[in-house]
This record gives sequence, structure tokens and C-alpha cells, in this order.
Amino acid sequence: MPSKVLILSHPKLTNVVQQVMDNTEQLPDVTIRDVHFGHVVDYLNDHLHTIQPQMIITGGAHWTMLDKSVYQSALPILQIPITRYDVLQAALQARQFGRRIAVIHYEEDLHYQDVVQHLDGEYLFFAYSSKHDAAALLASLKQTGIDAIIGSGFICTLADQLDIPSVFLHSKDSIIKILEHVARLESSRMEIEQVTRKWAQEFMRHPLDAYESASLSGPSWIRQPFQPQKRSISQLTLDDFLYPLKVPAYCKENPYLSVGVLESKEGIGHLTSSLNQLEADCGENLVYSIRKNRAHVLFFSTDSNQIGERLKFLKAIPDLIAGISSETSWSDDPADKIREAQIALELAKQSNSIETICLLDHNSPYHMLLPLVRRESLPEIKLLLPLCGHRNTAKLLEVLRLLLDHGLSVTTVANHLGVSRQTVYGHLERIEALIGLLTDPEKRFALSLELRVQELKTAVEKLDTLQTNAKIFPISM
Repeated sequence: MPSKVLILSHPKLTNVVQQVMDNTEQLPDVTIRDVHFGHVVDYLNDHLHTIQPQMIITGGAHWTMLDKSVYQSALPILQIPITRYDVLQAALQARQFGRRIAVIHYEEDLHYQDVVQHLDGEYLFFAYSSKHDAAALLASLKQTGIDAIIGSGFICTLADQLDIPSVFLHSKDSIIKILEHVARLESSRMEIEQVTRKWAQEFMRHPLDAYESASLSGPSWIRQPFQPQKRSISQLTLDDFLYPLKVPAYCKENPYLSVGVLESKEGIGHLTSSLNQLEADCGENLVYSIRKNRAHVLFFSTDSNQIGERLKFLKAIPDLIAGISSETSWSDDPADKIREAQIALELAKQSNSIETICLLDHNSPYHMLLPLVRRESLPEIKLLLPLCGHRNTAKLLEVLRLLLDHGLSVTTVANHLGVSRQTVYGHLERIEALIGLLTDPEKRFALSLELRVQELKTAVEKLDTLQTNAKIFPISM
């Protein structure tokens, strides 16, 4: 859950903040509250317990009053900065109203006065210490014929009441800077939470007694290396796949096994909660190990038809990509099934459909081609060859696949791609100009088969490249 940020503001500042937020992505949960001059401490005392933010942002007089008050808070309070760019931009905007410009700041002298010393115009700097002091200062400046005022939201409001042109001191740039700083803090907080969840999960699955330690010192804390000669090839493969876990003995009671490789952009927390929910809803026996954004999963079941329920649940989970192998006897060597699941994941990643789960069960056309993958004897691509090397190859192959999968329905493909039917007709004409008409059903079947062969080849090549790189540049998980 993103951090909740409270911005203590003024209507002038709120307007700028809102403009920035409307054009910025990946923002924290922001609550903006306009607070009257001099009431910021009272506001926090009265409302902080109901808003319950994780951090507070404010600026101008609000910040100075909080900084100099006896107010105590365990929350971080961040200041909206006044930058050189803010001062320069405000000075240039105010110049349009005349030559004599007053820059007014709460209590302390404003820095960056040197920014305006070479500008055309007379820039006067003033400080005020109270609401009455500010009102008297602006009334005096109006009598002396000041052309414009630069200041905080409170000062600009007073200037508006006296019909003096005003320019708000804070620019969008300073708001962007503070929100970017908050985003960096939020990113760091989430990384810390992910690491904490990861190690908590590892401890639950691999507690201290598994290290066979007699004391807290010496080499007894070092995990013992694998001893393959004491385990079957099947057990070794499974342990390597799930390291640092091992398959519990009770899983042998379930005759069916399928392997899954899952990924999530949301990270370990999303994967863990999804798998726990799957186990609770489907009554599955699961064994899994999570590394960064990837989960290696073994699904054990007593019924070979349970794969359908498992798939239905996984498809309903947002931000999840998964490759799942067909079911087999768990006592067999699972090496083929592990690779099958890894290939399925790569197929899911390159899928042009809305499906993000690829199951290589006996109903999948890919399943018939897997024996050819194991023998490295996939057929060569011939019919699709004229499409390859074209400047728009990827789009043409995507459209062709969708047309073949949906009975050449231009309307269905247009709806799927979110384009007009005329656009799809244009792609179809280009495809048929390169490979001929699609009226022959045997030709359409052959093209569908070649498309899947090509997709399978791409998935296998990418997987082999990733595994080769992992061996050359091993990454500590």
C-alpha cells in the first residue's frame, strides 16, 4: 500500500500542486488540506489522528511556524523548497505589471536575491512576522505605487484584496522536486518492506534448526553442500529448482504433479498472497520458492482434472504471468516438466492475446511440438518466410495469428487490437500480397502451425540465452 502524504497548503499552492499531480504518474496517496495563516499547529493537533498520514509536506509560513514551534511529531515533515528558478520565474512574470516589484517572505530574508540583480526592474525584498504586519506592509506598498507583489499564497491573497497584481512564488518545478523526493522515499520504503517479507518468508520455510547448529559460532552455521550420491536424480532436480527448500515427504501421497513458473511486477508480496489464496481456495498442496519477482511452484494433486480449477484461479489474478507444464507422475524425473514450464512462461510473455497464463497441457497445440523441441528437430519456417525481414514484420505476424485464430474475422481482430476494421483490412491485404490468399483451409492450418513453431523457437532460444547468461554471470538470489 502506498504511503499517505498530507500536504498542508493554501488555495494558491493547492492549485499548483493539483496541476502537477494531474500530469504525474505513480504518485503517493496525497491528501491536500488548506490551512489558514497561523493555524498550522492547531490543525495538526485537531486532525492528524483522523487523516493518519505517513509524512507531511508544507512550505512558506506554515513550514517556518512548524519549524519554530514546540510541536512534536514522529512523522517526517518535508519542506517545499523555494529554488532559484522559482525566484527568477516569478520575477519575470511580475515584470509584465511594471518596474517596481516587491518580494515578500515570512520572517527570514529570502535567499537568491542575486538572481534578480541583473534584471530590468527594481526588486525590493521585505519580510513580515504576523498577519497584521503583512497587511500593513502591503497597504504601505500600495500607497508608494508598487507595481506588483511576489509572495506566498497568503501574501498573494492580501494583494488581491488590495487590487495589487501578484505572482505566486512557488513554481511547478519546486512542487515536482518535492513529489519526486517523496517518490524516492516511497520506493526505498517498499524495497525495505519487500526485503523484510522475503526474509520472513524464508525463515518460516527454512527455520534455524535446519542449519544443524549446536552454537552460534563456527562453521556449523554454513549450509552443507549438496550430496547428489545420496539422492535420486529426481530429488536432486526438484531441490535445485526449489532451493533452498525440499519437497516434503507427504507430497508422495499425491500421484499427480505439474510445474509452474510465475512472475509478478508487484514482487514477492503479490506472489506469496496469490499462492496462499490458491492453496486455500483450491485445496491444493503447493511447494514453492520465491526469488525476487519469480516463483517456482510444484502443484501436487490426487485428481488430474484439478489443473482446470488451478488455471481458472490464476487467470483471475491481475499482474501475474505464468507458465505451467502438463501433469505427470511426481515420481518421474521432473527435469522435462521444469523446462516445459519455463518455455510456457516465455510463451506467455510473448503472447499477443489478453491471456497471461500459458498451460502446456494435452489440449495445447504446443504440446504436440514439445517432443521435437527435446530432439532439437523443429521444422524450418517456409510459408511465413516472405513476412520476415519486413519493416512491419511483428505487426503483420500478430494480425495474421489473430486472423487465423478467429476464423479470419476482421471485426473480431479489430476489436481485439482496438483499431478500425479498415486498418485490419490494410494489414490483411499486405499479408496476402506477400504470402498469397488465405482462402485455402489447408494453407491456413499450415500457417497456424508455422506460427506456433516460430513462437516456440523464439521462447526456447530466449530461455537458453537466459540460462547461459545465468551460468556465466551467476546472480545471488
